[in-house]
Amino acid sequence: MKWVENHTPEEIATSISPQFPDADLDILTAVAKRYKDQDTWKPDLILTEEGLNHMMDIVELAGELDKRAPYEKIVTKKFAEKAMKSIQ
Repeated sequence: MKWVENHTPEEIATSISPQFPDADLDILTAVAKRYKDQDTWKPDLILTEEGLNHMMDIVELAGELDKRAPYEKIVTKKFAEKAMKSIQ
């Protein structure tokens, strides 16, 4: 996430474009810009309870969520915390 934080939407789109060979680079750039503008990619990698609830709100609005999962049952921070320590 540190890399994403320090690069432009155009650079992000170019770097991920091989994973999406059928996608237009302008569309990937627009998506990367939207994600950056929304602060979707957090530099600390930790999924907060607020973040999980926001994500579930979006999935719920799309009609794809039958039941919400409790944060403490599905989220662990230990891997993200370990990863963050290794890059600092």
